[in-house]
Amino acid sequence: MPGGMHTPWGRAQTQHQLADGVFWVTTEVHGGLLIEIKQAEETLSEKALSIGKRWNDFLTFEQEKDMMVVFYEHPEWYPWMEEELVEQLAEESLRRDHPNYFAL
Repeated sequence: MPGGMHTPWGRAQTQHQLADGVFWVTTEVHGGLLIEIKQAEETLSEKALSIGKRWNDFLTFEQEKDMMVVFYEHPEWYPWMEEELVEQLAEESLRRDHPNYFAL
């Protein structure tokens, strides 16, 4: 993934590879996660996939409301905090921004 790549939110200023095919990018004003479609389909639930937005060869999860579904399902992809705390914070965010995620 070359530096300064294009994203749905503009040109990336930073990018971190969190796992195979999983990238966290920031731009001047926004950011989020880019997950290669094949990787997303292999590792995320149907509910999480429905929250992501297709963009080129990626499923995207914007930082404000969507990317916490990824960290809820894969807290190990957020290495800066204990997995249990990541899961808790992600659940709170999901319950606020995507309450249907928890519907049966």
